[in-house]
Parts: sequence; C-alpha cells; structure tokens
Amino acid sequence: MKHIVPALLLIATAACGFQPVYAPVDGKYAESGMISVSPIDGRQGHMLRRALQQELAVGVPGLTEKVTLSVTLGSNLSRLALRPDGAASRSSIVANGSYRLEGENTRVTGRSNVEAGFLVPDSPYGDIAAQTDAGDRAMRVLAKQIADDIRLKFAGS
Repeated sequence: MKHIVPALLLIATAACGFQPVYAPVDGKYAESGMISVSPIDGRQGHMLRRALQQELAVGVPGLTEKVTLSVTLGSNLSRLALRPDGAASRSSIVANGSYRLEGENTRVTGRSNVEAGFLVPDSPYGDIAAQTDAGDRAMRVLAKQIADDIRLKFAGS
C-alpha cells in the first residue's frame, strides 16, 4: 500500500503534462519572448540571468527578431574602511558586465558597471550573508542598467 500511492501520484503527474520549470527543452533552455539570455557562470551569474529575464520579459520596442543575449560578468570585493584593530568595517562589491545581443540582422554590444556597498557585521557568518545580499542587489541593478541600455540603443535606431 505504501508503494501504490506514490506510483499513482507519479502516473497522474505524468499524465497531466507536468514538466519541471528549469528542465532543458530540446537541449536548450526555455526562451521567453524575443530575447533568450544565455547562462552565465557562478551564483551571481545565475542571479544576473534571472534578473535580466525579468527585466526583458516585456520586450524591447523596435526589436523584431529573436535574439540571444550573452553577458560576461566580472565582480570584485573591496574592503573600504578599517577599524582600529585592522578589521574591515565597510565593504563594496563592484560588478561589471559586457553584453552582446545577437540575432540574424542584429548586433548590439555594451558594457555596464555597478557598485553595492555594505557594512561588515562582527560575525563571520553575518559577513557572508551581507556579501551575498550585496551581490544580489548589484546583479539586480546591473540587469536594469543593461536592459535600459539595450532599450536606449533600439530607441535611437
């Protein structure tokens, strides 16, 4: 009886057309709209890709063909202010992204930079959490800047 219930649930799920959200589709990742965002390495790259997908989901006015957005991401952690004991009290994450939007008749490139600062807590685990949060904030702002830059380039053409 214990094995029958999971088997029935599995059959019912398969029959309804269930597919995991992040499952590859024909060897590629699912596209949304006219712009497909290529995977970006690392945790911050994943956060940037998700933020770009959200920013560009509404589309770009003037874009009439399917295109692929590729981003090269770089980031650096800097300790800015030091306490009398030599420990950092303020830090900053500087992220830069170079992007290329390519399609059949479209070639657009650009670069954007962003900085997100944070206070360093006394706890080492708090420092890790603060770094992670600052990195996530930087990726959201970087995605907005890249999306705005793309929209401005298409508005001018």
